[in-house]
Amino acid sequence: MAYDAEVIVIGAGPAGCAAAIPLVQDGRDVLVLERKTTEDGEDITSGEVLAPQTQVECAQLGVALDAGWLLDRVTAVRNVYPDLSWTHHPFPEGLSYVQVDRGGFNAALRARLLAVGGRLSWGMRVAEVETCTAAAVVRTTNGNEYRAPLLIDAAGRHAPSLRSFDLKSADPEFSQIGVAVFFESFADAPLHTWDRHFYGAHGAMISGSRIRPGLYRYILETDLADKQATRLRPVEFYEAVAQQHDPWLYERIMREPRVGEVWAMAPIGYRVADVARDRLLLCGDAAGYLAPLTGQGIEFAMRMGRIAAETAKRAFARNDFSAAAFATYVADRADECGTAVGYLRHMLRHLRDRDALLRAARDDAMRAEIFGPIGGPPDARGSLTAQMDQRCS
Repeated sequence: MAYDAEVIVIGAGPAGCAAAIPLVQDGRDVLVLERKTTEDGEDITSGEVLAPQTQVECAQLGVALDAGWLLDRVTAVRNVYPDLSWTHHPFPEGLSYVQVDRGGFNAALRARLLAVGGRLSWGMRVAEVETCTAAAVVRTTNGNEYRAPLLIDAAGRHAPSLRSFDLKSADPEFSQIGVAVFFESFADAPLHTWDRHFYGAHGAMISGSRIRPGLYRYILETDLADKQATRLRPVEFYEAVAQQHDPWLYERIMREPRVGEVWAMAPIGYRVADVARDRLLLCGDAAGYLAPLTGQGIEFAMRMGRIAAETAKRAFARNDFSAAAFATYVADRADECGTAVGYLRHMLRHLRDRDALLRAARDDAMRAEIFGPIGGPPDARGSLTAQMDQRCS
């Protein structure tokens, strides 16, 4: 059978590039299909960050972290509890999260892909995916058909493989909505700090930080059912949650000048039945998603892309592209990402427990139980209520 490539990758984002680049470097003919027709330009709509491990993954791919798409560094978290008391926790020396212009970051990944010899086709919206004995087949909406021994679908939450094989389902435990609002300024927001306000009701929290000078983002995450029970638009619901739980934040949300468009997504989380099938690997958000709480979305995507590439190398060496041969991908993915996702699920459960959060405000052990290593003894603590009282007196 004639093939169009040895590996077809759907999606030229972090997961797709993380899979394609090492395969090209290994001598494989890799064709990456990207649904967009050109680079996005600046994209900060979801306020994404590069976690410390993401920065390691970039270095391994040869993507330098010294470009204009790198924005503010986040070097601490402030946890605000249901009574509006707070604790401040700096990260260990040398570790930081980095705010990014996602458009610039994606462009850097694609430039690296092309630099190592990968092939990238723009404007390829995939309509259907099929796997058969001899090949994986991809059909696009413009009538093109591509065949390869192996397909890696890294096309995100709307990946065509999810539709073709009916793999996607709701998360049975968490069904949440995210609503992000952007501001030109945000009075008293701590700089270089991830400001997280936890309310202990239906998993509701509002968190944010400065992305760069003149641009702040605060995002609400809470149960989708709460939104559906109202007739409010996403931004109105966002304001109502802040008004109900957090007068300090609500005052600023209503006062500070807003910029850009409100971003909303629901449901945030979902599960995927199979991440490995005959001649098919799913990685990144195509393999499932839970919540953005820990800022590790890009990290998980790039880790899975790297693991998919390692699995593909072994498959070519053995000329075996069966689901059974991909068992190592399932196991390695669970080993690298499963613990972190399990911890995220553990944290989401605690965020529904107001009493536990109030204990965490005072008890170092309880705080570490909920938030892990960055929830240990704080270097500062205070109260937003006291701050508001001082201003009024």
